[in-house]
Amino acid sequence: MTKPYVGREQTETKHFILKGYLEALAFKVLTFSDITYVDGFSGPWKAKTEDFSDSSFMIAIDVLKTAQRKIFEQKKVWRNIRCFFSENDSGAYAQLVAAVSPHDKSGFEIKTFKGKFEDAIVEINSFAGNSFPLIFIDPTGWTGYPFTKIKPLFDRDKCEVLINFMYDFVNRFVNSGDPETIASLDPILGGPGWQSRLDASQHRGIAVEKLFRQTLKEVGGFEFVVSTKIDKSTVDRPHFFMAYGTKNRAGLLAFREIEFKAQKEHAKSRATAKDKKRSEQSGIDDLFSDHHAHLQESTIEDLVEEQKSLASADVLNFLSQSKAIQFAKVVDMLLQSFMLRETNVKDICIDLFNKGKIENTWGNSPRKPRDESLIRLARQIDS
Repeated sequence: MTKPYVGREQTETKHFILKGYLEALAFKVLTFSDITYVDGFSGPWKAKTEDFSDSSFMIAIDVLKTAQRKIFEQKKVWRNIRCFFSENDSGAYAQLVAAVSPHDKSGFEIKTFKGKFEDAIVEINSFAGNSFPLIFIDPTGWTGYPFTKIKPLFDRDKCEVLINFMYDFVNRFVNSGDPETIASLDPILGGPGWQSRLDASQHRGIAVEKLFRQTLKEVGGFEFVVSTKIDKSTVDRPHFFMAYGTKNRAGLLAFREIEFKAQKEHAKSRATAKDKKRSEQSGIDDLFSDHHAHLQESTIEDLVEEQKSLASADVLNFLSQSKAIQFAKVVDMLLQSFMLRETNVKDICIDLFNKGKIENTWGNSPRKPRDESLIRLARQIDS
């Protein structure tokens, strides 16, 4: 059978992120709460497997069932899991119901909704009850989830959201002068007049994605909203951004860890897809495809080094205006602005100390900064 993600490498990465984050989330949350997983645009769409194992809803069911069972075995605690799947297309909905119905059992409840996601909000909140919701929104465009309508989903002390911001589609129309097109973006960009709120220093498409995250953060009351860029399979430009909102810093740290792994896998997949395209165009097999994949993976490491350099400058600039800051807050600050993990921020601090830029407040090697460690500029000694 043909590999299910051939020609869909960006979807593979999206599912990698979803699976990785669900695993990390489930094992933490199930120790203290039930979970409700909400898939706002369930599909299935373009699935290549008979059992829909390459669809978001089946990936979620598999991950959550496994987590539920392992938590019970390890902690002797039983937590209920609920899954809410929404789909508007009649054909896709029929396939969805047939695929998920066998998994609807006591303690693992599944509810399906035929209709628009934005019209299911009251029903979703009622279904979720006091459980911890993870909301996954994966539309085919940029409509169908107006923030003013879905806001009640976020009005909780604890909830998280993953949204596929369809950058490639949006980028085609952000310069449109058509009033209807402009108005169609209002619901996810903070209402009319969004053009005046864009960051003029950035490319217009990137500025729109930034405004999207800012709006989501404000509307949802999230403490952190970040995103990761997923490039097209064989073209070096963004296809979509996976935006993530959380009200807990542990989620931020976990997302950046998963992002790094996902980007490395995506780099390999893209290298393979590019080699395949070159071979098809030339009629000659590429003998160096494994080498190309390794080089693509290396570029992610190079990107991280570039991000660390930029982040180092930010730390020094911040400290020049502040006496000291706890390491945990440095992590929060940098992970919101850069594609970095906590371990990268520790390395940044070690490097800045070695260069005589900041003090060592955490002890001798191999010790590294801890959450409570104070980060401050080194005292300058007059010569």
